[in-house]
Amino acid sequence: MKKVFIYSIILLLIGTLLFINKRRVYNYARNVLISINTNRNSAQKENGDFVWGIDISHHQKSIDWNLLVDKNKPDFIFFKCTEGQTHQDTKYQLYKREADKRGIINGAYHFFSYQSPGRNQAINFIKHSNLKEGDLYPVLDIEYKKNRPSDKKIRKQVKEFCEVIKSKYRVNPIIYCEYDYYNNILKPDFDGYNYWISNLYREPKGEYVFWQYTDRGNVVGIGKIDNNRLNSNKKLSDFILKSK
Repeated sequence: MKKVFIYSIILLLIGTLLFINKRRVYNYARNVLISINTNRNSAQKENGDFVWGIDISHHQKSIDWNLLVDKNKPDFIFFKCTEGQTHQDTKYQLYKREADKRGIINGAYHFFSYQSPGRNQAINFIKHSNLKEGDLYPVLDIEYKKNRPSDKKIRKQVKEFCEVIKSKYRVNPIIYCEYDYYNNILKPDFDGYNYWISNLYREPKGEYVFWQYTDRGNVVGIGKIDNNRLNSNKKLSDFILKSK
């Protein structure tokens, strides 16, 4: 009876500590999962089991391109190009030239803003991306924000962006988002689009083109960065811009 009482107290204390530190425990578990996922996918990449790529912006301030290509040349790269209707990424033009020079298939993405019309944002992207034949399809990056318009207004502005992009490149942009964002906000109007899904815990449900499986992949020549893979049922060549 005494042992049962002692065990009960111990369990109660453990439960209390877990409750108090639930965020710390959550972060620890998340980091463990990411570590396992990153190591698993890195091992597969060494065996050439999937098409692997990264996404880069000005936040990656220093890149050793020769080391990157020599040690772990990506199959593809997406660069941040623009944001909203006026902003351009300061490293886009330089990084794209470096990738082109080394024969790395690459493309550009636009970070969607809830503060300006979708049409104006698309014009900003087209003006500064300089996408050409042989580049990857344009990408629209849409992410959760605490203060955002109604779902209906979001879909309207996203639709505007996509229409302008399609009129220029003859393809819809690939939409980057979390699976919940697609399921809860975009699905009613964008069910037939191609998606690049961010899910750091498991492979996304349903159809997708690219999967961002970790934001902490250690890439030689860059450091920790987002890592992505092409759906094994897809071909990268199917998402490359063709001549008109």
